[in-house]
Amino acid sequence: MNPITFVSNVNPELHLKYNLYGWGNVRCNGILSKPLFSYIVLCICTFIQNFSVNGANNAVISTIERVFYLNSVQSGLFLALYDLATVFSAPLVGYLGSLYSSPIFFSLNMIIVSIGNILIASSNFINRNNKLNSNLDFTQNFLTFNNVLFQCYNDSLLNRENITDSICLKDEYSSSTSINAKFLLYSGNFINGIGSVALLTIGIIYIERIFPREKAAYCQGIYFAVGTVGGALGIVVTGRFLLVYTTLTPKQRLPSWLTPSHPLWIGCWWLPYFIYGSLCFLIGLVVSGLPNYEIPGKKHSINRNAITIPTISAQQQYNPVSINRENSPTVNTMTTTCTPTPATDSMLSESFSGLKSKNPPQLTSSPAENNTRNGVINHAFSTDMLYNQLPITNSAPSTTTTSASPFVQQQTNKENLRNMCFGIFKLLKNMRYVFIVIANLFEGILLKGFVPFITKYFEYQHQLDTSTATLITGAIALLSVIIGCPIGAYFMNKFSWTPIQCARICTIILIISSFLFLSLIFSCPELKFQYTSCSSMNTPCCQHIYHPVCNINEPQKMYLSPCHFGCINQTIITSNNTMLYSLCNCAEDTILSETVCRFRRIPCMTMFILTMIGATFLVFFTAFIQVPMLQVLLYSVSLPYQNMALAIRQTIVRVLGQTTGPLLFGYVFDQSCLVWLTDCYDRQTCKVYDNRRMSLSMALSGFSIRLISGIACSIVYFNWKFKHSNQNDISSNNLHMTSNEEHEITRF
Repeated sequence: MNPITFVSNVNPELHLKYNLYGWGNVRCNGILSKPLFSYIVLCICTFIQNFSVNGANNAVISTIERVFYLNSVQSGLFLALYDLATVFSAPLVGYLGSLYSSPIFFSLNMIIVSIGNILIASSNFINRNNKLNSNLDFTQNFLTFNNVLFQCYNDSLLNRENITDSICLKDEYSSSTSINAKFLLYSGNFINGIGSVALLTIGIIYIERIFPREKAAYCQGIYFAVGTVGGALGIVVTGRFLLVYTTLTPKQRLPSWLTPSHPLWIGCWWLPYFIYGSLCFLIGLVVSGLPNYEIPGKKHSINRNAITIPTISAQQQYNPVSINRENSPTVNTMTTTCTPTPATDSMLSESFSGLKSKNPPQLTSSPAENNTRNGVINHAFSTDMLYNQLPITNSAPSTTTTSASPFVQQQTNKENLRNMCFGIFKLLKNMRYVFIVIANLFEGILLKGFVPFITKYFEYQHQLDTSTATLITGAIALLSVIIGCPIGAYFMNKFSWTPIQCARICTIILIISSFLFLSLIFSCPELKFQYTSCSSMNTPCCQHIYHPVCNINEPQKMYLSPCHFGCINQTIITSNNTMLYSLCNCAEDTILSETVCRFRRIPCMTMFILTMIGATFLVFFTAFIQVPMLQVLLYSVSLPYQNMALAIRQTIVRVLGQTTGPLLFGYVFDQSCLVWLTDCYDRQTCKVYDNRRMSLSMALSGFSIRLISGIACSIVYFNWKFKHSNQNDISSNNLHMTSNEEHEITRF
């Protein structure tokens, strides 16, 4: 039986407003009004958003620690604020999204993300000692004001009985400046989280509206894949900006020893945020003109007094396509609410009588109409036309309209609330659903905690510069995601994995991959600094200084700073901006310099290669099981509760998983710190880590979290195998059958 399309007139102004690309009275037809163009623009939006937020944040995490004197827990909080903001904003955006035009929310999404990125970048310029230096004689200023002997009074070094710190005594900045910079940094990422909700919620419904159901699923998969690829590429591209010094000073005007491989190097982390913010703003203006393809807030209901017919494409207005029917006139499908004319009443009566007859009038249906014969109300896209088909039914709709009184509306709201609570209670009693959510929860902790800090792990464990570490992390994430997700989906379809088989595969992969984390137990040596009784006596004066120098005669001997070694004299070699420190009270005949130090040399190449291989497999397996785990979740609950099950899972994973993951791994890093650098406002950042302890903590944390995920999946598998019939669940979800009044079967 073919779907039936009813007649009504349309308000031309509403048609122009919601079905053509443009703004206000300025509207244009053609390719810009096609659903395919809207989908491409939407994919560009999610790509840029993930590129500028997830990618950039993961790339600069160790750099902002040095700039703002953050410990790893505080930098983890910076990452967690993004997911925390989405939890609060998602319900509001989801509610308003059904009342207003979707492209407006997409536009606001990108503009708010643009504002958040610009706020993050602006924090660099109000932070202490991070203002852009425009002085032409920058080299002289750099050698003077960043001179450790200028920061440490020589008198303090000579008079050991009264050693006090002198940096804070000379500091003319107030602590409020640094606090404001940190607040601006955190606020920017929180705003990013608020703005990024629309593409993750309304965007999915928008895709469902403009494509047939069988195409919408594939388009949504591509949509998520594009966002994931954007995040991975963002790590790689942002890491390239870190090769430029934060003040945009040319390399020839910097000291010869200050290179990207030096621990004191601070890359230009703020510049990409300005660029990405500008791109988000521009694409936000473009996306605001997209058609909505329906009147927002209108319910698709059919009755004799208020006929609501969904909207067709922009071309249908100007090139109407006739739908020939033997016993009915040609009709156009438009959206309106109007009083039917006698001709319309006659036509509706004929249509309804045809529906109830054994040999109903036949319609010449288009391919788009055929796409909806499964009985699902959906917008179908076919060539130049957009349809909203009605479910197949043999019963005529009601011919009366009943207005809802406040009492009836109140009763309806109470009933909806009661049904929602009942649905949540039913889901929480579902053992399979509870444990698959637990598996997703711990995977969320691992994903949001391990990926950002693996860059920092490479940087300190294998002595890589920040740019190279981000390049490696981004390449691993990009290749693993591009290959892992499609292969997982291909295997599931190729071998026709049932949900119970998906649960078994996920269990095996999670448990086996958990042992890959144990390879991180093997560590490489960290930077070794010389500590003597003499340098310990100088430490009270130098607690705010980290400026590594080495003995020019024995470069392997490294000191935290010339101040720690008690040097009171310096010699500047202007040819290459090199400084030599001498007359040191710990060894007067020793000369120290920054130039002779050798940083960022991979100390153990074999372990570095093994770590890269292990990280690649870990990310690959994580991407591989995403689709099978989703199938396990969907088939663990009955069809009417699937949307609620997904919503509850997303809320739990974001609140308890993705917000706690960065904090947990940040705490692990802080526990392995050897050298803390404290500024005048008691802010601390770690400069040297105990690599052995770091490796052991990372290995055990990753192993435990992944193993818990595997155990949770195994409980789902065994519960499914021994206590429930897999066939019943598949049939109830994959082919849900209902019977109408005439006992005709409709497939949903």
